[in-house]
Amino acid sequence: MDGVETFRSTTNQLLSRLSGQEWWRLKPLLRREDLPARLYLERAGSPPSKVYFIEAGVLSNLERGDVRDPIEVGVIGREGMVGMSTIAGLIPQRDTVVQIAGQALVLGCLQFRECLSSAPNLRSLLFRYIQAQLVQISLMASAGVRASVQQRLARKLLMYHDRTGTNEMPLTHENMSLMLGVRRASITHAVHNLAAESLIQARRGLIAIRDRSGLERYCGGFYGVAEARYAEIMGDLPDDASRQSDEPVASPMLEA
Repeated sequence: MDGVETFRSTTNQLLSRLSGQEWWRLKPLLRREDLPARLYLERAGSPPSKVYFIEAGVLSNLERGDVRDPIEVGVIGREGMVGMSTIAGLIPQRDTVVQIAGQALVLGCLQFRECLSSAPNLRSLLFRYIQAQLVQISLMASAGVRASVQQRLARKLLMYHDRTGTNEMPLTHENMSLMLGVRRASITHAVHNLAAESLIQARRGLIAIRDRSGLERYCGGFYGVAEARYAEIMGDLPDDASRQSDEPVASPMLEA
């Protein structure tokens, strides 16, 4: 699909915050790609080739700090992107894998760095996004110490629900074990208890949210802080007219 002709809008919340001028500079370089489940977009220690602005689906940042199975230390959806290390010309230190299939707007790392040199608003947005991700990671670590397995699972399901916008999510016990870094037996117990309270419904390879408000109450203070801080850090969206005007502005990238 030709990005130059078709991308008049995007569900990615970072790109949606761009000014009209910066949007039109970036737009011709973007291509939409499908992101199938289990696809690795980044590998720790390997130089990336692309930057991904997520439009749909859910991705996990995985930490493999020792020889045991990896654990999810960050969640990314349409509010964010993959490829932050590219900003500083660094190599990723964590794996990033697609947990729930989706789509992204993609461009090469070299093109991305060239765009940053003439896009101060984009640079500012990405630095703020990095701060928001650090907040998420720190609160995830806090919940890992203080919350029960069931509260942690409820919190992660809410985070995934925020990013998919659908009540039914294709999640297996293997997925959820990775999300929390616990044994599958612990996941089975937690799922059973949440289902018994009519908060979720579990079927083979599928989790359905039955009572979102109930899940939020169940989490207590372990859900909502990172989400509120994301909104605070990122600020308000500009209006549609200034964000993605139908009229391109003069730009060397458009003429290239």
